[in-house]
Amino acid sequence: MRASTAKVLLPGLILGLPCLAQNDTCPTSICEMIKSELSGKVEYPDTAAYIKTNTYWSARQDLMPSCIVYPTSPEDVARTLWLVTNSSSPFTVKSGGHTAFDGGSSIQDGVLIALENMRNISVSDDRGTVSIGPGNRWINVTQAAEPYGIAVVGGRSPLVGVSGFLLGGGLSFLLGKRGMGCDNVRNYQVALASGEIVDANPSSNPDLYWALRGGAGSSYGIVTRFDLEAYPQGNIWSRLSVWPTNSSESVLHTFTKVTREKMHSGLDPDAHMMFGMSYAGGAPMDPIPTVFQFHLNLNSSYAPGGEFDTHAAFQETALPNAMSNTTEVLGISATIYRTTQGGGGFGDRESWYATSISDGPNSDAFMNKVQAAYAAWAGDLRAKMTARGDMLNVTMVFQPLTNPAFEAMQRNGGNALGLKPKEYPSYIVSVPTTWNLKANDDFVDGSVEAFVNQLDDMAKAAGFGHGYEYMNYSGKFQSKNGTVIASYGKVNQERLREIAKKYDPNGQLRALWTGYHKP
Repeated sequence: MRASTAKVLLPGLILGLPCLAQNDTCPTSICEMIKSELSGKVEYPDTAAYIKTNTYWSARQDLMPSCIVYPTSPEDVARTLWLVTNSSSPFTVKSGGHTAFDGGSSIQDGVLIALENMRNISVSDDRGTVSIGPGNRWINVTQAAEPYGIAVVGGRSPLVGVSGFLLGGGLSFLLGKRGMGCDNVRNYQVALASGEIVDANPSSNPDLYWALRGGAGSSYGIVTRFDLEAYPQGNIWSRLSVWPTNSSESVLHTFTKVTREKMHSGLDPDAHMMFGMSYAGGAPMDPIPTVFQFHLNLNSSYAPGGEFDTHAAFQETALPNAMSNTTEVLGISATIYRTTQGGGGFGDRESWYATSISDGPNSDAFMNKVQAAYAAWAGDLRAKMTARGDMLNVTMVFQPLTNPAFEAMQRNGGNALGLKPKEYPSYIVSVPTTWNLKANDDFVDGSVEAFVNQLDDMAKAAGFGHGYEYMNYSGKFQSKNGTVIASYGKVNQERLREIAKKYDPNGQLRALWTGYHKP
């Protein structure tokens, strides 16, 4: 692992007056300037490459950059970053582009730095480290690692980009055993606004290393390589169970009980679960309860023999009257494809919002109130969307945060998230929604934001408030208003600000890198 610092020289470039936002010729001039330095790596509107790159998972990111830059090396990234910052040109960066809202990784009339051509993947001789370029999607990484019998702590959807996932935290099948994805990065290679390329790890630039573990990247630099810790891993067991609408309370109560007794206690860190309540399609109905279960260890406690096989870790969740159970034993690549039906389609209008709640004594009554509030709100919103000539799919998802995960987060100096071991587990509660019409974007966002705020108020009043907002599921207003990083705690937020000042002393990234999540 290198701990060097390199300066990227930019010979022959003398930049004049700062680029002014109101000057219509300015974006074109910076695009031409970059083109003169990175020959063949800049595309303009209406070219096939531009159109392909500017197509996003969420149709809400349908903005039009003045040009798209395609770096192929860390030096290209550093050179481009130096040019845009020293000409005061607005820009943004796209890895996988798996952000729901406009401006998350798209830009109007600025420079888009697309990392899609930086997809190198290498496995160390001892199989303990996988080094990946920032333009990879997780399916590329899992498929490269599987022939070696190893896995990294990565995404559960094949189309998610590696950069945003790792810089925002990173929920994974390995969460209970290894913590978040950011807790398993050995080293970040980072291009700074100054034109330098540096390594950030526990011994070299450890403050930057800490900040990048969940603190996003847009205030520090562009990560040009991630060196990830790898672990032995074969096939994993998974099951998707769906129950009738009248089973929501019993399913959620069993879900939280297993989380407390087996996962949070440390009895079975190989177990991983998600609970969801979904409204999908056009027919009015109550929400459908669903549980995804995964287990990393295929040992003697699992005996294959039929469609309804149950891993010993999840015997208690094998509740009667399930409408369907789909059980499989597959590699991680196949599992993430099956779990997300291939990763989900492009072109829907998407929204994500998230909060978190704590478990505790006698929490069942509170969980019942949460479910009732969700059912009432979602049913009402779907009816309003029908009246607006649109349809809405909406889900509320619970994902456990347990002590084994919290403990893993403390490794190598800890991460920026501010999460610590506690007596009871917590749950990230996310509310993903999809619809069709652009005219309804603000209406849906406002409604989802109000519901998430309602959940926060309910949790605080009942003594189950937690406050943490998971960056990768955050909504537009959460991101824009800075509440995500504020949820890491005042001490961590201030530390992130100081680190940003150190590595970007002139505040160029904060001012010019459009998007969100600034400390």
